[in-house]
Formats: sequence, C-alpha cells, structure tokens
Amino acid sequence: MKHLIVGTAGHVDHGKTSLVKLLTGTDCDTHKQEKQRGITINLGFTHLDLPNGDTAGIIDVPGHKDFIHTMIGGACGIDMVLLVIAADSGIMPQTREHVEIIRSLGVKNGVVALTRADLVDEELLEMARYEVAGYLEGSALEEAPIVAVSSVTGRGKEELIQAIASTLEKVEERPVGPLFRMYIDRIFTVKGHGSVVTGSVLNGELTAGKELYLLPSDNQKLRVRSLERHGLAVERIMAGDRAAINLTGLSREEFDRGMILCDKKLDTTDMIDVQLQLFDSSPTLKVWSNVVLISGTFSCQARMHLIDKERVSGGEEAIAQIHLSKPAVLMNKDRFIIRNSSEETTLGGGVILETSPLHHRKRTPQLIEELQELARHILGSNSITGMIHVLLKKAFVPMTPDEAREKLSLTAEEIDAALTEEQSGYTIYRDGETTILINNHCDSSFRKKITTALHDHHARNPLFAEGMTHNELAGKLGVSKSATGKHYLRLLIAAMMNDETLDHYNDTIIIRGHQPRFDPKSLDDIAWLEQQILQCGDNKPVVSDLEEQAAARKIPKAQFRAYLSWLVSQGKLKSYKAEVIHTSVYKKHRHVLLDALQNRADGITIPEIKEIITITKKLRTMLLEMMASENDIVIIPGGEGETRVVLSEK
Repeated sequence: MKHLIVGTAGHVDHGKTSLVKLLTGTDCDTHKQEKQRGITINLGFTHLDLPNGDTAGIIDVPGHKDFIHTMIGGACGIDMVLLVIAADSGIMPQTREHVEIIRSLGVKNGVVALTRADLVDEELLEMARYEVAGYLEGSALEEAPIVAVSSVTGRGKEELIQAIASTLEKVEERPVGPLFRMYIDRIFTVKGHGSVVTGSVLNGELTAGKELYLLPSDNQKLRVRSLERHGLAVERIMAGDRAAINLTGLSREEFDRGMILCDKKLDTTDMIDVQLQLFDSSPTLKVWSNVVLISGTFSCQARMHLIDKERVSGGEEAIAQIHLSKPAVLMNKDRFIIRNSSEETTLGGGVILETSPLHHRKRTPQLIEELQELARHILGSNSITGMIHVLLKKAFVPMTPDEAREKLSLTAEEIDAALTEEQSGYTIYRDGETTILINNHCDSSFRKKITTALHDHHARNPLFAEGMTHNELAGKLGVSKSATGKHYLRLLIAAMMNDETLDHYNDTIIIRGHQPRFDPKSLDDIAWLEQQILQCGDNKPVVSDLEEQAAARKIPKAQFRAYLSWLVSQGKLKSYKAEVIHTSVYKKHRHVLLDALQNRADGITIPEIKEIITITKKLRTMLLEMMASENDIVIIPGGEGETRVVLSEK
C-alpha cells in the first residue's frame, strides 16, 4: 500500500473545497468563519478511496492571497497536486502563484481539474483546456491530465478519480528513513484523551508507545498514546501519511506554529545557506533583502544575503545565506518559500544546502565556488553522496559509514548505495570490512601534518634513524582518543608508504630516504661524552654534572640529551629512570652477580652482594633495579640485612 498525499492548489473561489467534497464526501470547510466567508482559511483534511483499494490523503489548502503561508504549510508534504482552475474564469493570479510555489516545493506530479464545467459550453471548455495546456507547457505539470468536472452535476467525477489514481501509480514513495519528522498543522484537545496533533509525516515511521520531542523547545519527551491514519486507528504511521497523534505530556500552551515532532533531538539554527530561484514575476532583489521565510509550517522574518550575485531578478537562480529572526529546526534538502517582508508577494523558493554554516561575511571567489559545488552535490541525482560530502566537509574528521548514517539520519542501505557511486569531495579508505570516509581537504591536511611532524622529529633528532610511532603521531594529530581516527591514521600511513612518501624503520615511521646525519663536531662530542661516562668506573654517573661539563664545551642541553639517547640506542650506554651507566660497566658487574647466584638457590643477601660487587651503594642499587627490570633477578624485600636477591625463573 502506497503512502501518498494529494494537495489542492488554485485561485480563491475556484471550487477546490466543493471538488474535494464531490470526490470524498467530506466538507473540509468546517470552521465557522470559513462558512460565513465562503473561502477556506485553515487546512482541510480528508482521504480519497482509489479504485485499486488504496487510499490517498487529501489536503485542501486555501487559495486566498491572505492565507498563502497556510497553503505553503499544507503543500510541504504533498506528493501530487490537484490543480483546480475554474473553466469560466481561467488562469488567475493565485493560480500562477500556487503553481510557482508547487514547483519550488519540488512537486512534479499532478492532475488539473477544470471546475464549473456546468457553467460553460463545450467551446469555452475547450478554450479553457487549451489555455491551461499552453500555460503548463515546459513545466513539471506539462503532461498532467486535464479533466473537466462539475461539483454541481457530478460530471467528470469518475474520470478525475481515475486520473488521480493513474498519476499516483507513477509517483515514487519518498524514502522512509530512520528519523521520524512531522510538522504540526493542527492541535486540539479530545476530552478523556488529551492533546491530539495532526500533520503530514515527512520522514521515518512511528508506532504507538514511542517517545517524541516537540522542537524547538526544552520540554521532556512526549509519549505516543495512539495513532490514526485517514481517520482510522493504526499501529504505525510512516512517511507520506496524513496522521493524527494522541500525545501524553503536551499542553496547547506549549505549542507554537512551526514546531515539529521528531524522535531525535535536533539542533536549532538561525542561519542557513540556500539555493533559490525567484518567480518570473518577482522584483529584482539586491545583495541584502528583508524577506519572510516559510518552510513547512514554520515562518519568520529574515535577512537574505546574496553570495554569488550582486542582484537577482525574476526567473534567475542564486546562492544566498538567510539569517532567521528566530530559531528553527530545519534539515539539509528541505524546501522553502520566500515572500516579501510585508507578506504581500511570494518571491520565490528553493532548497536548503546547509543548516549550520559559518557566517559568510566576505563573498570570496573560493566561498562562491564551494557553495556552488555544494549545490551541485545536494541537488544532483546522487544527492546522498552530496549530503555525505557536506557532512565530512563540516566535521573535518574521519568517519565510518555508520557514524555518517547516524548524523544524517539515513538508512544503512542508502549509505551503502551512495558509497558505490562515483563521488567527489571526499575519499574512501577500505581495510577488510572497515571503511573510513574523509573530506579531501581534511585528508590533505592530515597528510601535511604527518610529514611536518616527521620532518620536525628528524630535525630535532638528526643522529637517529628512528622516526615516530603510530601512537606518537596519533597524539600529534589529535586522534589518539578516537578509534575511528586511529584506524584512519593506520590506513593513511599505509597509503603514504605506497606512494613512497613514508617508510618504516624498526617500529617507527620515517620520511622515506631519511638517514642519520653526523658532522665532525658531533662525532667528537659524542666520543667525549662516552669517555666521561666510562671514566666514572664504579661510581654512578651524575647526569647533572655531565650536563654542566657539556655546557662548558658549548654543547646545548637539547643536544646533550640527544647524544645520550643516541649512545643508548647504539648500545653504548644503559639507561634507567633518567640515569645512565656505561654498558661495559653494567655487563661486567651483571656477569659477576649472575655467576654468584648460580649455586645459591636461596639467594644472596644485600650485605653479601656488597662483598661480591665492590662498587658504590648508588651504583649497586641502580644495577640491581636494572637487572630486576630486565627480569634477570628477583628482589625479595626483608628487614634490615634480610633483603635477598634470587635468580629469576624466566
């Protein structure tokens, strides 16, 4: 069963509500003021039973110019338009305005009803049909069936229903998606049941018992008590449904027009980047304009800043940034309409490209190029690829497909399908079952950071062949606390090794071609330092004293430390807790102690060791601790004179 909504459109008093009553038996003018004035003021809702057994939701929208914002609120969720044109009046101002609005909202399917066919003869009826066909030529409704109908005599009723049914069969249902979202167009209280809201489900699905957020607000979650679709109780509603939701925890006082129900708490925005097109009849707009923005049932005063043009005239497209006068809950790809600030004229409409952009204070060529590229992504046939591109560009960090899916409220299938398409703007890294996505500029930035960090490391440590470990690079790049970031780093380093930028040395990463560099003075200083340590003999070298002696030789502190590290790396010195000992001294005393322990299963006490190894206490303590750390011996603590050293069982 398809979940689709039909919306009426047309000039005031052309018989939209009467036509809906003819088709469905429901009078959508239920408001007292509507009856008195003979025009629709509020949205009317009913459903149409189709010949194939399905039902379609019907929204009857007002045609009067004073209620255009109500019309737009109703039209935001429709899949097909029933364009109503009176045969005895023809195309009128609101007809043209409604058709432009429908086009801007992305509605591409429709049927034209030539009403009041009983008031004209066949010749005038044919002329009206010809006029309508000519007007719609070149538009999305060019192929729309045109059916003459009379709400008085019933003429054309069955033909119109069949035309609606045939058109709906061609309409693709909108993707359901994981995120439930619905603008509220009515709220009322039912005695004994509490608050009931109605609206057109834009995305996702919902079942009774679930919890929702009313946005924008700080309210707690609301629980869904029950659901109705087309006046009947159901267990589930989904994208494309006209629905009524009975909620617990909501009072009418908490509701303002333009609020949305969602099963996820979305951030608000007061600034959006958009692509728009002005209607042919629109006046020329300059760089800055005061407008009213309408998206769904949300509307507010706004300031519009053109980005890629100095001015935009009727029929032209432009990219703009719109500053809203109050917070809104909007999403990328949402459609919108703009009217002049006094709401007398509808100016145009378009698509939201970005809901949380930077404030574009300067209209640079680079900014214009980026936004034009963004528009191509969002509006192109592979728009999900575009959405991923936008997300990665804004986040500027690597992401897994699951992370991107969660942030974009897409299904796993939609993400997977997008990743098989040709993409631009971001790179895909794959490693077995793991996939990482990253913006191209971000990827390039990480590559530069890696090479810069390694060049700096080699410059600070010219004597060493080693580079930096994965963990050290992860810390430098700020991804050490991110599992995705660390995985991406491993894949990136592998890629940079494949393109011969990097290489491995032992367990470190180096710039390919890096070699230790020794100048004569460095070699002389290193030899001097090793000799000084060797001359300490059975006394523990004091690093601070050595540092002072090095300073006297004009060896900087950092260079002195580098020399020590190099001697350790070459096996000339042994290092323990920032202290050093010459390896030859360490090996000599280690050998003596291990020999003494070979035939002493019960171990040797510290006083006995003093007799075996006649060195200073500080050096003996360092020696024992180093041997214990290398698992040669085990030190068994005891009282004074009772601490024993035994061979390790390694």
